[in-house]
Amino acid sequence: MATPPEQHRLDPETSMELLFPEFLPPASSQFTDFADVPYPDKLADYIRASVLEALPNDLTRMIYLASLRDCNSGMYLHPELSHQRGMHAADRALRTCHEQVFRRLLTTRLPEYVTQLQEYIRYTRSEIVTVLKTWRSLQAYRATVPVGALAASSELYFLNIGIALDVVGKEIAERQ
Repeated sequence: MATPPEQHRLDPETSMELLFPEFLPPASSQFTDFADVPYPDKLADYIRASVLEALPNDLTRMIYLASLRDCNSGMYLHPELSHQRGMHAADRALRTCHEQVFRRLLTTRLPEYVTQLQEYIRYTRSEIVTVLKTWRSLQAYRATVPVGALAASSELYFLNIGIALDVVGKEIAERQ
């Protein structure tokens, strides 16, 4: 059976311009070069230790990892990792990290979603009312789930985010 066109991967030899900002701290890492990171399983560990642990919580990690995923191909592209370790190795490692963060969020209690949403908003240094209004309107958080996530798992995540938005919104309204 032939693979549908939407599931074809990018050719690894194709050059690609990546427009993401740098997120890997060069001096504070235990590895000085991506070539020092054992391939391939350790690359996900490296990403968790050097990139994801610097983010305040799993919701922020989820949004960050989803931002590295190309909306057309579903491939994860990182400005340094994709270049240094290869597009497919970086894609596999980032995909693994994204799926792990998603699984953790599925077992997170609702009050923790509220806390993580508040921390995410503080981390972005955005106006809280604007973030809440935009998230409710665009529902961009729906695009943060990993490709291939079960529908029931995705809906649980969406429901938890929606409730967290309502709780944070009510807290803001009560303060005013």
